Amino acid sequence: MKIFTLMLFAVLSALPMSAWAQSESAEEASTLWNVKTNLLYDATATLNLGAEFRTGDRTSLDIPLSINAWSVQDGRQWKHVLLQPEFRMWRDETFSGHFFGLHGHLGSYNLAHLPFSRFMKNNRVDGWLTGLGVSYGYRWSIGERTALEATVGLGYAYMSYDRHPDGAHAEPAIGEAKHYLGPTKLGLSLIFDLGGSRSNNARKEIITLKHTQTYVPKTQPQPQPQSETQHQPRPQLPSKPQPMPEPQPEMIHDPVFAPSFLTPDQEKVKTRTESGKAYLDFKALRSEILADYMNNASELQKMHAMIESIRSNPDATLTGISIIGYASPEGSFEENIELSEGRAQELKNLVRAVYGMSDAQITVKGMGEDWVGLEALVEQDGNVPQKERVLEIIRGENIYGGDREDNLLYLSRGEPYRYLRAMIFPKLRRVEYQLHYTLTSFSAEEGQDMLGTRPDNLSLGEMYMVANMYRAGSAAANEVYETAARLFPDSDVANMNAAASALLRRDTASAAYYLDMVAEHGTAYWNNKGVLSWLEGDRVKAAGYFVRGGAQGVANAAELARHME
Repeated sequence: MKIFTLMLFAVLSALPMSAWAQSESAEEASTLWNVKTNLLYDATATLNLGAEFRTGDRTSLDIPLSINAWSVQDGRQWKHVLLQPEFRMWRDETFSGHFFGLHGHLGSYNLAHLPFSRFMKNNRVDGWLTGLGVSYGYRWSIGERTALEATVGLGYAYMSYDRHPDGAHAEPAIGEAKHYLGPTKLGLSLIFDLGGSRSNNARKEIITLKHTQTYVPKTQPQPQPQSETQHQPRPQLPSKPQPMPEPQPEMIHDPVFAPSFLTPDQEKVKTRTESGKAYLDFKALRSEILADYMNNASELQKMHAMIESIRSNPDATLTGISIIGYASPEGSFEENIELSEGRAQELKNLVRAVYGMSDAQITVKGMGEDWVGLEALVEQDGNVPQKERVLEIIRGENIYGGDREDNLLYLSRGEPYRYLRAMIFPKLRRVEYQLHYTLTSFSAEEGQDMLGTRPDNLSLGEMYMVANMYRAGSAAANEVYETAARLFPDSDVANMNAAASALLRRDTASAAYYLDMVAEHGTAYWNNKGVLSWLEGDRVKAAGYFVRGGAQGVANAAELARHME
């Protein structure tokens, strides 16, 4: 117990010096320290409190202390005092995302009648332990000042104790020792940031500059190009540089390139559309919707579920529905136009009866015979008799004069037509619908909450307001950009910004994937291709891409030229 007390005193004495060291090195006032409690320990009635201190851009010192001084029924007890200081290396930045740790443990214990094993059930042991271990964990933010952290560790412990058989507290006690190898740490901790705060400049800065033997100039986002005759000013040092080493005869320049982010067009009204298909079964040449006919009940339920998902969303307002009807090729072209429109009108009447929408809110249109859909279904079906000849007829004959259907009808004595009528034509008799609705606009703070519950309620602009609340390149900002790309997969802005975020954390595989999704190759695209090529080690391609990269590309090209001199 004396050893434990001395160790605890030494660790607590070192905390002020650690905090002072952080205050000098934590430029732009990031979070310096936080407190935490392990919820798993809390569940066992073990008092615990930890403090974690920033020691560098990607390192920290975690000091948790747990105490259990209780006895429960039947003489069971789990009394202990345990200190587990841990030095952590963070993958991206301190207090965010993945980390690996090296921890020590020192403690004393008095255990009795625990049901974990026959030895623990029939003995009381009191003694001390010490050892080392390694751990892995992940931390994610749940609020501006709160976070959750999960961690697990493995290691070694030397355990020295006195064993009292049958839980007896009287002599004789048997002195023993054990070497333990296995799990040494398990935690799900609730964290509160207390020391320091993140300034707006720190959130927006793309790359933290360090001053060591290598000098790296700070690249400002989207600078204007300079003319050839204009004098290039010398880069300015940050306002609070760290101490520089003694000047060297020759300085090595390590370039830092800024990727390009795009700003989406502002949505004055957030309009959205969701589409669906109801493969309703109609009797040939009939338009009535029979709810109990074949598979109609389940198809109608799918449409009702989609409408209800919008109506139940408190931030959404259903504004209209578009319904389009289709028919199979039986009968004349004119009859099928009328028939498909009648089927769409039948569905409109059903929706109006259920939801009370006005006539003007629901539009209908009949498309007639769906020969495009028929061609696609025939191509997918390997059992169609005379398949190649059937496709030639579908693609080449006159739709208005009825030649297509007549030629299909008489092909090979009607065998292909009979197959089509039984297996494929029913799939053409359908209605397609689009649900139109608007969404409420959100502030950055509201969007931050919405991102974790209903991210599809946010526009791209609102998502990027949330992203700007975090430091560029951080795990939290990157999560926003990747969510935006997932919800808006066809948006060049969403894919470009996801690529730029990946470049900031040097994730070349993700950056290449998102850039491949960009359809329009403007200056931002070429600048980001240049940054990607540099990270992949191809200076020549990087220089060529930067030239096409607009203002930011010009700045990056100049940075590359200084490096290659």
